[in-house]
Amino acid sequence: LPLWVLSRRLLLTTTLSSLGVGAILIGLTSYVPSYLEGSLGVVPTIAGLTLAVLTIGWPIASSLCGWFYLRIGFRSTALIGMGFVVLGALVLAVFSFTPMLVIVAVGCLIVGLGLGFVATPSIIAAQSSVEWSERGVVTGTNMFARSIGSAVGVAIFGAVANSIFAAHGGDETDVATIVSAASAVFIAVVIAALFTLVATFAMPRR
Repeated sequence: LPLWVLSRRLLLTTTLSSLGVGAILIGLTSYVPSYLEGSLGVVPTIAGLTLAVLTIGWPIASSLCGWFYLRIGFRSTALIGMGFVVLGALVLAVFSFTPMLVIVAVGCLIVGLGLGFVATPSIIAAQSSVEWSERGVVTGTNMFARSIGSAVGVAIFGAVANSIFAAHGGDETDVATIVSAASAVFIAVVIAALFTLVATFAMPRR
C-alpha cells in the first residue's frame, strides 16, 4: 500500500469513511437477526428478511446519488447519506428495549439508504481525484478499508455483546440479556456512524 494514498486529504477521508461503512454494515448484519430471534422469537427467515431491507435501501440510494453529486457535489451527497445513517442507527438504539419488527425494518432501511449515499460518491470522488494509472490502487485501498472496518467492527461489537452477557451470568437464552446486549451493540454502531460522519465532514469541498 503506497503511503501517498494516505497523504492526500481526499483519499484519507474517503478511506476512513469506507472503514466506518464496513463497521456499520457488519454490526447490523451480525446482530440484528439474533436480536430479533432472541427477543421476539421470530424464525430466522423473518429475521433475515427484516435485515434484507438494508440491502434494498443501499442500491436504491446508489442509483439515485449520481443525480445528487453531479449537482451538489460528492461531499454534500455523502453528508446527506451520513445523516440518514446516524438517524437509522439512533432509531435502532432508541427502540432496542422495545423490539418491534417494523421499527427494526425502518431503521435498517434508513441506514441502507444512507450507506448508499455515502459509499458510492466517496469512492467515485477518490477515483476522480487521481490519474488513470493510480485508480486501481485507490479503488483497492477503499475496498480494503471496508474489509478492515468489518473485521475490526465485528471484533469490537462482539466484545461489547460478550461483556453484557458476562455481566448477566452468561445466560445466552435470557431475553432481557439479549436485548441489553443488542442495545449496547446498536449504541456502538451509533458511535461508529458519528466517527464516519466526522471523516465525511473532513472531505475537501472540491
